[in-house]
Amino acid sequence: MILRFLRDNLKRLLGRRPKEPLSLLVELLGFEPQDRALYDLAFRHSSMSRTDETGFKLNNERLEFLGDSVLATAMSHYLYLEHPHWDEGELSKHRGAMVKRAVNNAVALRMGLDRFLQIRRDVRQGSSDIYGNTLEALIGAIFLDRGYLRAEAFVLERVLPLFLELERSLMDQTMNYKSLLLEWTQKHRLSLDFRMLQEPKRSGVPFVCGVFVDDKRIGLGRGLNKKEAHQDAAHKALLALCRADEAVARELGINPALLESSQS
Repeated sequence: MILRFLRDNLKRLLGRRPKEPLSLLVELLGFEPQDRALYDLAFRHSSMSRTDETGFKLNNERLEFLGDSVLATAMSHYLYLEHPHWDEGELSKHRGAMVKRAVNNAVALRMGLDRFLQIRRDVRQGSSDIYGNTLEALIGAIFLDRGYLRAEAFVLERVLPLFLELERSLMDQTMNYKSLLLEWTQKHRLSLDFRMLQEPKRSGVPFVCGVFVDDKRIGLGRGLNKKEAHQDAAHKALLALCRADEAVARELGINPALLESSQS
C-alpha cells in the first residue's frame, strides 16, 4: 500500500496520473463495459466472495462456467472456418489444445489479468489455474454484458493472437505425446512398449526409456524421473514417425514444425 502511494505520487510529480480502474478495464477489453458489476464479479475469486441478501455467495465461479462454453464455441468457429479440410478428429484435437488450462493460464498472465484479480494472497500463491479460470469468467461477463458476438470478437482479437504467439512454448504443456502415440498404435493395431533402459541409483543421472513398436525401437528418451523419460521417448518416437511419413502428423492432427521446434 505504501509503495503504491509513493509510486502514484511520483507519477503526479512527473505529470503522469495513474490510470483509473475503469480506463485499465477499457484498455483490456477494447470497449467500454455497460454493466461494471459483471466485471467486478468476474475478477472476484471465491476466496473473496461477497454474500447477497439471501446468503448466496457471489464470486466468479458461475461466470467461469459460462465463459468456458463461450470460449470453446468461439475457438470451434475459428477452426472450422480456418481449416475447411480438417475432419472432426483434427478439429477436436486442436480445440482441446487451445482451451486447455495451461494455455488459458499463460494467456491470462500475458493479458495482465492478475492486476484485476481480487483474491487472498495465500490462495494466489497456491495455484496457477486461477488465472485461466479468471479469463473464462471475464469472457462470461462480456457475453452477459454485450452478447455473444462481442465475446467472440474479444476471443479472436485479444485471446487468439496471444495463444498463437505462445503456441511453441506451450507445446509441451498442452500435448501428451504418450497418449498420442498410444492412439496411433491402437488405430493401426500395433504393439507399444515403454522399456526403462536405465534407472539410476544416484541423483544427477538421467532415467533412460526406449519406445518399441512391434518390438522395434523407434524412440529413446531421457528425464529426471520415469514419467519425464516416458514422455520424452514418446516425443522422439512421434518425431521419427512424422519424419518417415507425413500422413502420421495428419492422422494425429499435429503440426510437424511445432513438434520439431519443441524437441529438447
